[in-house]
Amino acid sequence: MMQNEVALDFLLEGFIDDALVEQCRDIKVNGLVQDNRKARSGNLFFAHQGYNTHGLLYAQDAVAKGVTVVLWDGDLENRSEILDSISNKVLCIHCDDLKYKVGPIASRYYEQPSLSLNAIGVTGTDGKTSIAHFLAQCLDAYDVHCGVLGTLGNGFINDLHPTGLTTVDALQVQKTLAEIQQAGARHVVMEVSSHGLDQGRVNGVAFTTAVLSNMAADHLDYHGTLENYAAAKKRLFYTPGLGAAVINLDDEFGRELAKEVREHVCVWGYSLEKDVSCYRDLADYFVNTLEIKPFEHGYHLSVSTPKGEACFDIPLLGRFNVSNALAVLATLLVSQFTLEHATSSLTAIHSVDGRVEIITEPEKPVVVVDYAHTEQGLSAVGRSIREHFDGQMWCVFGCGGDRDRSKRPLMAKVAEKYADRVIVTTDNPRHEDPQAIIDEVMSGFSSLDKVEAILDRRQAIDIAISNAQPGDVVLLAGKGHETSQIVGDVHIAFDDRRVAREILALRDPGVLS
Repeated sequence: MMQNEVALDFLLEGFIDDALVEQCRDIKVNGLVQDNRKARSGNLFFAHQGYNTHGLLYAQDAVAKGVTVVLWDGDLENRSEILDSISNKVLCIHCDDLKYKVGPIASRYYEQPSLSLNAIGVTGTDGKTSIAHFLAQCLDAYDVHCGVLGTLGNGFINDLHPTGLTTVDALQVQKTLAEIQQAGARHVVMEVSSHGLDQGRVNGVAFTTAVLSNMAADHLDYHGTLENYAAAKKRLFYTPGLGAAVINLDDEFGRELAKEVREHVCVWGYSLEKDVSCYRDLADYFVNTLEIKPFEHGYHLSVSTPKGEACFDIPLLGRFNVSNALAVLATLLVSQFTLEHATSSLTAIHSVDGRVEIITEPEKPVVVVDYAHTEQGLSAVGRSIREHFDGQMWCVFGCGGDRDRSKRPLMAKVAEKYADRVIVTTDNPRHEDPQAIIDEVMSGFSSLDKVEAILDRRQAIDIAISNAQPGDVVLLAGKGHETSQIVGDVHIAFDDRRVAREILALRDPGVLS
């Protein structure tokens, strides 16, 4: 993307004091940066408090690299000393609550790209990635390109560029939206994380529709309390100018949210329940199932919508994916799809990488790889496997280090409920002792008769696949699409799907290896 020269007073008007705007007259900037390592001559440098450090600590380096303006806020101990050292070289401007204004300022710089797009934001504990990618597949099938920003990468559905984050920083969000819009997209679907909402990363995005999948306890290591986590999720549904909210009414938090936001936005509620009369005060429109019939690799659905009733098949496993499909159907109808086009596009969707991804070979156990890393997510996958398969279920899982510890014994209880055999292993230990994490998980089992702990993840997968019988299912949970294991700060190549295929290939059909 070409760097544009944009007037500084235009970028900052309304975000800083009027007297300071006058100092910006006749100044132009040719780029916006928060990372001093990326600073270039003529840039505007944002210096605010981040999660771990303050941007002002890097302002001197950014100035040395030629930035024109430093926009700052925050109470840093040596703030005066830093500002004194650079204020005679560049324009330094104070801006209250700067981290929440980076997005809107960047939106102006990139000519407000989201205003030219049908921007759909998807939030929730589980299902964000699946809903976002199913939507993008459907929108692509009947319309001009649909962009995607999320866990699996940013770009277009068949050309994603991994970022390592569900929701990238505010500058990158706006830059990516501009690139997608300039490439001819009419729609964009964004996974919106609670971290992203809390840190203002999507401020300045003109969402037309907000979608909630569900909510369960997660990320409490960051948010501290479930109330704070819920408050972060709610922010998406208070986006200025939001046209519609698509909300899961089978979720307790969803029902509370629908009742609350219906005062200011049109609510489309979706539900697996045949009778939604008890929800009549929660939504303006309803999309719900009249019948759900599982078959080996999917479901036959009969649904009721504001645009009529319809019957169609989805090639996906798990009732949670039926719920995800309803979220997609409601959002497509909000986006002016006909019922016929919406349902026919849903029949052609395919599973998302690492989300109930099935790996099969004749006369060998079925392997299911899924990203489930919460109590609720593991429970949903466990139920789906029990609904579609008759054999024994093996579950291989672990819990990530430097993350919410309270869910570790809860994950064990879920695994014990659904699986016939369980192997607890290493996930992404990060800076924690892998054995200590496993010990905390093991404390959640009521009995260890059918449970074993194997520290090495590859060995754990090998033992499960090698001992499972044809007709059994081996669930590899927690890492899904990930292609590395994080130990300390090092990313070690490891892909559950690749490992599973290698081990399956070594197994003789129909017999134990």
